Amino acid sequence: MTDGTTEGLNKAAVFICHCSGNISEHVDIDYVKKTLKAEGIPVYDYEYMCSSQGQALIKNKILEKNLDRVVIGSCTPSKHGTLFKKCVQEAGLNRAGLEIANLREQCAWVHPDVAGATEKAVSLLKAKLKRLENVEPLEDIKVDIAQKALVIGGGIAGITAALNLADNGIPTFLVEKDSSIGGQMAKIGKIFSPDKLAEECAMCSLSPLMNEVAAHPKITLLTWTEVEKISGSAGNFTVRLKKKPRYVKDNCTACGRCSRTCPVLIEDEFNCGYMDKKAISLRFSQSVPKVYSIDPDHCLQLNGEVCGKCETACKNGAIDFSQREEIVELNVGAVIVATGFEEYDVSQKPQYGYGIFENVMTQMELARVLGINGPTKGELLRVSDFSKACIDPAPSTCDSRCESSSDELSEAETPKRIVMIQCVGSRDEKEGGNRYCSRYCCMAALKHASLIKKRYPETDITICYIDVRAFGFYENYYRAVQEAGVNFVRGRPAEVIEKPDKSLVVRVEDTLNQKLRELPADLVVLSAAMIPSPGTRKIASVLNLSQDESGFIKEKHSKLKPVDSSLDGIFVCGTAQSPKDVTDTIAQAGLAAVRARAFITDSPKTLENEIATINRLLCTRCGECLKCPFDALSVNNSGRVVLDPLMCTGCGYCIEVCKEGAIQVAGFTKSQLKAEIEGVLEEGDMLGFVNSGIASLTCDNIGNSVLTYPSNVKLIKVPTGLVVDRDLVLHAFRHGASSILFVEDPPDSPRAEALYPLTVRHFEKLKEELGDSGNRIHFKKAYVPNIKGLAGTFTSLAREGEMIK
Repeated sequence: MTDGTTEGLNKAAVFICHCSGNISEHVDIDYVKKTLKAEGIPVYDYEYMCSSQGQALIKNKILEKNLDRVVIGSCTPSKHGTLFKKCVQEAGLNRAGLEIANLREQCAWVHPDVAGATEKAVSLLKAKLKRLENVEPLEDIKVDIAQKALVIGGGIAGITAALNLADNGIPTFLVEKDSSIGGQMAKIGKIFSPDKLAEECAMCSLSPLMNEVAAHPKITLLTWTEVEKISGSAGNFTVRLKKKPRYVKDNCTACGRCSRTCPVLIEDEFNCGYMDKKAISLRFSQSVPKVYSIDPDHCLQLNGEVCGKCETACKNGAIDFSQREEIVELNVGAVIVATGFEEYDVSQKPQYGYGIFENVMTQMELARVLGINGPTKGELLRVSDFSKACIDPAPSTCDSRCESSSDELSEAETPKRIVMIQCVGSRDEKEGGNRYCSRYCCMAALKHASLIKKRYPETDITICYIDVRAFGFYENYYRAVQEAGVNFVRGRPAEVIEKPDKSLVVRVEDTLNQKLRELPADLVVLSAAMIPSPGTRKIASVLNLSQDESGFIKEKHSKLKPVDSSLDGIFVCGTAQSPKDVTDTIAQAGLAAVRARAFITDSPKTLENEIATINRLLCTRCGECLKCPFDALSVNNSGRVVLDPLMCTGCGYCIEVCKEGAIQVAGFTKSQLKAEIEGVLEEGDMLGFVNSGIASLTCDNIGNSVLTYPSNVKLIKVPTGLVVDRDLVLHAFRHGASSILFVEDPPDSPRAEALYPLTVRHFEKLKEELGDSGNRIHFKKAYVPNIKGLAGTFTSLAREGEMIK
């Protein structure tokens, strides 16, 4: 750690983080310090500026040198911005006096040339210093936090989070889109227990927790319900829910008379689509709440036909065909997203025959078959033999049917040869696949192989694998399965073919001995990838949460804030965040509950977002700003335009429509943006105005993904491109910009849906106003998965600028 002098500069200093070499190995920090010191700027550097020692250095220098402006050169502000704001505030500095230059994701990691990265680092730091010359103190807006929480998703993650919150005194709403909580875990007959080398009943662990949720006085359970919209801000979210009708009242006793008399048999989603369900039913026998539901798509009465048999059979008068959809509004302080996963659609790999050959299934389907409440009552059968099993949705009549079908069932043979194919849709670089490992697939295959071997020891089981990933104590389980006689072939099968008797052949190259093999099979089981559920994708859009390139909800920091989402007050856990097994899901759900409780109890809370400010002297009360897409502006009883700080997103729409220049976004005033433009640009640079939401994170992910672009690409973060007017564009051209790129969030969330067409219209208007210079401005949507495309755009525009230069 070294420092500089304070001569020649009034109360400003720069602090540079080495980031354990992430920055210092690509940026010559000594050169940066020498350059800035030559201009009279005090410079301090440290290995880890985010550590307690690094923060102590910042605080001590603020107090010692009486600093009122601080620039920190470090990783992206999305990682440690809140930490550094808190640090300078504890030293008595207004948060407006802090600027963070992104020297890692948008400098060191994207520019392999040390000289280029170093020069850019200098320009980024100078730009932030110049921006601070126009600093205006930001007023802290404090709000009381609603002392309630919302958990979205009723699987094992949501159940665990809700119980943790409720047990700690937080009133909690648990919302589940299906008719019962339980999620995917309810479908699994057995879960593995590596410490005991045994399999345990999944429902024996899950069912008590489900019933505890229903009985807990601080949990309000809302099933058959989905989140439609969320508004407000961290600590005061207004959530709009849509509750579907069950057509059955809560006084239902789940006696089952209605289901037994119902004449309509339908596919059972819970049992992987098998025809063992009635149009009025429970999702599964241990459902919570234990109230029947009518499927409106298949109910004869609800589709205009005369039936009503269930209504006649019900002794409690619980059937109510008049029920309609309800809208429910909640006010909560924090939200936990636990919307889970779904299996990859293995029909995208037609070479394996799923959906083509009858006796090809997935591991989740095998889990249901092996379950005692599955389509074959736990009997291991080929799919083509399911019709010979006793499948009856009315338990009271099962005895008579079983007697009549006993001969048929005895004809159904247990498959003697089973081949399991791993990594179907996982660890797959080809189109339609996923590059990541789904983590649970290897253990699921080992578990099912073990279960089958214990019950049917003569069954020949072969697992075709790339690498068996059995981490930690699971390695013991892997060894036990090998010792049980399960065969392993290292190689990804090329294809599955069917013979006339419906048996199968799996063609695979054994990569250990370089031999092509043909494995005969009565049943082929595909270990399908874990992908984000439709609910996860939808809720990420509704809540405007950052997602990774695969669609899972991205955490704020994988180590420091592993369950915090990109938005304050919203947390994520379980398989909505990434693939994981039941054990890790439960642990992460507990942490999410702890983080949500800490957030809720920290009341009142200071709003972090910069919002619009109104200059009363310039406002003519024309009313144009009242068209705000988020209804943040209104006229009070005195006729003045006033701002609701909880509704304002700081998007800048009001700036564009205000002809008098009476509105600016705090922290993004025109003078601040002009100063940053002057500080960062050199002749021939490509300048990007980047939306501070998804677009900014996408730019960071270019660095995270080890992609590159030229060092003459300079990026300035803005709320949206709406704050950038003709004057700012011309100012950038005058200071050397060869071209300007507006990088905006895609219209994939309610906020972006409202803003995106406005930013497009604003860009087109600018292009027209600029005349010939309009050809030098460009527009691009920044989808998180399209980091290569964005990096390519940066590169092509930068190269054009170099040619002009």
